[in-house]
Amino acid sequence: MRQRVGRAESGRRVARPYRRLPWIGAGVLAVVVGVTLFAADGAPPARLAGAGMVPPPTPLPLTPPPATPLPSRGGEIAAEEARLAALRQAREGLEREVEALRAEVEAARRALPAQKAMPAEPAGPAPAQLTRLAPVAPAAAAPAEPPLRIVLHHRAASAQGASAAEEVAGRLREAGLEVQATRTAPFVPSTPVVRYFHEEDQAAAARIAGRLGRGWAIQDFRAYQPQPSPQTIEVWIPGS
Repeated sequence: MRQRVGRAESGRRVARPYRRLPWIGAGVLAVVVGVTLFAADGAPPARLAGAGMVPPPTPLPLTPPPATPLPSRGGEIAAEEARLAALRQAREGLEREVEALRAEVEAARRALPAQKAMPAEPAGPAPAQLTRLAPVAPAAAAPAEPPLRIVLHHRAASAQGASAAEEVAGRLREAGLEVQATRTAPFVPSTPVVRYFHEEDQAAAARIAGRLGRGWAIQDFRAYQPQPSPQTIEVWIPGS
């Protein structure tokens, strides 16, 4: 029994060193590979992306941007001075022109009294060149329009008709119209009317009816034969 236990322990002691050999070999191999990569690139070795390793970032070149040439202040100052000099010259030229114009105006003012003292030339043509105009004949006066010939008519043997005729004649005279005659007739219309016999007398008949007041009518008697002379207006007074 003791012999078996002693053999087992000796076997365990012998096996333990052999179990560590693979790990030691792997560590040595990793150190050799790292040293080799560092010597080749001059930088620490990059870890593989597939094994969870990320390559180190590449440093950017630190080259400064090209400097923009600044404009020359001396050139700008020289250009501004040249522009100001040109403006001064232009102003001096304008001032000289203004002075010349003032001198011309002053000289013209001084010459005005001398021109007024000179004798003025006779205006208009000489008497021998005047043309005689024929005398203008006076315009012919328009023919005077004949006055209206107003004739009143009332019923014969009617005192009321005669009184009404006198009243109508008075109204017409107040309106500036003259009654030429007053006549009687056996028959008269039932309403008061004013008759005209020519187309040009229609307006006069309407004016007379308006002067007499409401209820007076106008009658067109242009077809009546024989027609009286133009400007004849008849005023007919009803019987009652």
